[in-house]
Amino acid sequence: MTKEEADEIMKIKGNVRGAILQTHAVYIEHKKGKEGVKMLEDKLKELGHPLKFEEVGPLDWYPEAISILTMVVIKEIFNWTDKDIFEMGNMAPKSSFIVRLVIKHFLTPQKCFERGNDHWQKNADFGRMEAYEFNEKEKYVILRMHGCKSHPVVCHYHGGYFLRISQFVLRSEKVTVEETKCTHKGDPFDEYTLRWE
Repeated sequence: MTKEEADEIMKIKGNVRGAILQTHAVYIEHKKGKEGVKMLEDKLKELGHPLKFEEVGPLDWYPEAISILTMVVIKEIFNWTDKDIFEMGNMAPKSSFIVRLVIKHFLTPQKCFERGNDHWQKNADFGRMEAYEFNEKEKYVILRMHGCKSHPVVCHYHGGYFLRISQFVLRSEKVTVEETKCTHKGDPFDEYTLRWE
């Protein structure tokens, strides 16, 4: 990755809570140790966009672009695939106190999915999440992300994230997720279909 490529990513608009960056660091440390986090910090500094993960405040706002740049850089320096980014997204809710707290307050899976945008709005200042369709009888839910076109790496992260949230909410490990529409393929929004047994 060149500085010019990093600068281009950093033009992406929107902000997210520091808790998201913290979950990135937790995953990297889990997979690559503290040395892995340092490698990432060194590369971000080299690219002109330094970040010290231990100084990140969970409720402070940070550019969404630094979250994206982090994912793109770790794919490069650790030779990770889209599947690794999916797994990173999948682990994020496990290490987020805020997510666990929010999920406890919803009595039914349908309510949780319907109120998902409330959680999104508290953690991002762009886009919105829509529980487009919830079908308990046929056991599927369709989630749509509007106004969130940023970088393809985020699609894989969101897929993993939504899968883990669904496993929490539905209290089942037998859940699948498929990205059925994608803004990077010309669709007007990103759409994820989750099915469970």
